[in-house]
Amino acid sequence: MQFDNLRQSLVAKAFSILLLAIVVSLFVSDEAMARQWPRPDSAEVTVMTPDSLELVGYLYWPKDAKLTKLPLVVLLHQTSETHGAWNSVMDILCGSDFAVFAMDLRGHGYSIYDFRTGQNRPPNTFYVGEHARFPADIRQLVGKLFTEHGGILDSTRIAVVGAELGGNAGLLYAVDEPGVRFTALISPGLEYRGLQIAKAIKDYGERPLFMATAKQDIYSMESIDLLSDVVPRVLDVAVFDTYRYGNGLVDTEPQLIQMLIDRLRQYLK
Repeated sequence: MQFDNLRQSLVAKAFSILLLAIVVSLFVSDEAMARQWPRPDSAEVTVMTPDSLELVGYLYWPKDAKLTKLPLVVLLHQTSETHGAWNSVMDILCGSDFAVFAMDLRGHGYSIYDFRTGQNRPPNTFYVGEHARFPADIRQLVGKLFTEHGGILDSTRIAVVGAELGGNAGLLYAVDEPGVRFTALISPGLEYRGLQIAKAIKDYGERPLFMATAKQDIYSMESIDLLSDVVPRVLDVAVFDTYRYGNGLVDTEPQLIQMLIDRLRQYLK
């Protein structure tokens, strides 16, 4: 009898907790909860693309810095990741007196809302050819960023750091953006999802370009070898003895983060 009473009491408590969770979920949507960001030194930036997709990015700035004309680092994640893939370096970059803008590429993270339908697009509706819009997406969202926060950002001191697919998209954006002084490609490839960079590297000119990859990343290693034959100058390349790639390489190689900081200070300050 005592055991039955205890069991009934536990069941009743569990039911009460479940009921409370359901009630709370009715008043707070998933998107509202996900979009909350407790840091006062940050801001969300959104824009609607010509094909009615919402692009979302987040600006972060140094807590104690003088908020006038900060150099900007644009972070672009790899395939199947989000802006959150850069969390491990966000505070480090801000602590080095850079403003940081991390966006969700089309079809990733929060960049999935379709204004035409009023709903989020399922991942399988973003076809391969749509990746060709990445450079224009970056340009449009960064443009909106400067419209809203240009008072604290220096449009002539921009760096682009991209991982894998994000690196290819970032370089294609940087080619036609004179404010970009430095670009870093983490695990670059000659082509990702139709975004080819051999011609872009030529068009990028003499501006500083850094590449980082892993010995076990055969595709990236071979791509860098081929790209070095295309570019009429010595490439700045770092190779790490690991199997990690893209954002995973950044997360597990502190030396790579320091190399990025050193180059950002050299080219943006």
